[in-house]
Amino acid sequence: MLGQAFRVPAMFSDPSLTNSSDPLADSLFGEYARMLLIGTAGCSAIASAVRIGVDSGSLMLVLGNVLALASLVSSRFPSAVRLTVLVCFAVLLSWTTIQQDTPDRWSSPMVFFSPAVLLASLVILAVRECVAIVRVQSLRVSFRSGAVMIGIAGVLVYMIVLPSIDAFLEQYRDRPSSYTIEELTALEQLRIRSAKFAVFAIFTYFGACVASFINVVAASAPRGESIALRSSACPKCETPIRRTDNLPIFSYLNLGGRCRACAADIPIRYFWVELIGAAIFGLLFLYELVTGAANVPGAPHYHYAGILWIILYTKWPVIGLYLYHVAMFSCLLMLALMDVDRLRCPKWLARSMVIVLATLPIAFTGLQPVAFDAQIPIALSQAMPTWLVQAVTSVLGGITGWALAILVQRFASKRIQRRKTSLSLAAALVGITLGWQATVTIALFCLIAASLLTLLSRWNGAKIQWSATSMLFTIAMLHQPAWKWLAALW
Repeated sequence: MLGQAFRVPAMFSDPSLTNSSDPLADSLFGEYARMLLIGTAGCSAIASAVRIGVDSGSLMLVLGNVLALASLVSSRFPSAVRLTVLVCFAVLLSWTTIQQDTPDRWSSPMVFFSPAVLLASLVILAVRECVAIVRVQSLRVSFRSGAVMIGIAGVLVYMIVLPSIDAFLEQYRDRPSSYTIEELTALEQLRIRSAKFAVFAIFTYFGACVASFINVVAASAPRGESIALRSSACPKCETPIRRTDNLPIFSYLNLGGRCRACAADIPIRYFWVELIGAAIFGLLFLYELVTGAANVPGAPHYHYAGILWIILYTKWPVIGLYLYHVAMFSCLLMLALMDVDRLRCPKWLARSMVIVLATLPIAFTGLQPVAFDAQIPIALSQAMPTWLVQAVTSVLGGITGWALAILVQRFASKRIQRRKTSLSLAAALVGITLGWQATVTIALFCLIAASLLTLLSRWNGAKIQWSATSMLFTIAMLHQPAWKWLAALW
């Protein structure tokens, strides 16, 4: 009778968690605990909102208590998403509280409305979601939910976890005594980190957009279809795709991999290619652009690196190298997609790629810092004009790549299924862009990979279908961060 008389109203129930899965609905004690959490979070949110202009940590308390209330009374998102958000915000709350210098930072302004109580509430709610997930035993995360969890976790790891680890290790590092370092507040660090992440996200998402266009070119150009004078449409129902449904990566996740008009499955290849394009631009951004081309042998050395000194205080030689290299890798990705579809690259497109990549270093001499005579004892380039050195480097690199591609194709065992591919063109583009020295190194790794595939095919006794251009693309991507180190071994 007492339990029925004091039953929790329906507005406080969570329909996404059944009575068998929600630990707070198993007993009368659980229902009272939920009411207590709701009352504490509501009162704390109001009390903290009044002190926003006085206490810098009040805004975090307001947001945390609102999040706790939403988790208790809302069922909009599945348990996995709620768990991710609760854990991430608990980490954020702990980090911002630790950054404060006051001795009573965990218990101010009042014990019941303090960060310690809020953190305890978040932990209780996180445990509740974990128990609910374990009881259900079958966790199905949609594309949208998975994207939200991965995005939130990635942002918080980059902006909170990594700076926290770096701040902890900073106390063990030796600092020069000739200057002092001004300590930044937590809010200033957050602003700087946010700006850096925004710049990185812009470059990375631009790579996804380029990959989306590459998908169209790889599928349309070999068939003689237009790549510029037609709009995007569903291949099954031919319904034009909305602009909001044509955003790389996000639209696929938002639609769940289906057409909005006819619900036909969208090939997951589009999603993976866009991710690969984002990875190309993002990885080269991290180990080539913001490092001041530290991975490129012969590139100019800068005393300062990072997003601020390379991008905002624009270092055009480094940005030019970055754009030149991502253009080459984008071409390799397009040729690899054509090989997967068993299509041949049109001659006009092949000539365009060769001409553009070969003439750019002549117009902008810093794009090829490794001259053609860098690894030979005779210095031939000193008596030649700069534009001629760049031209010879491009031509010699292209010929070397083309010849080595033929060697790799002939070296492949007959037990591996082979067909005519764009490997020669792709290797020539690598030679034109990176020079013959890097092309030889990449070709050696390709030969090793082909040998391993040959041994594997003999061991299995079956033919192995593989794309030589995809292998070249993968090895070239792995070679790029170690380029300077590998060049020093010559």
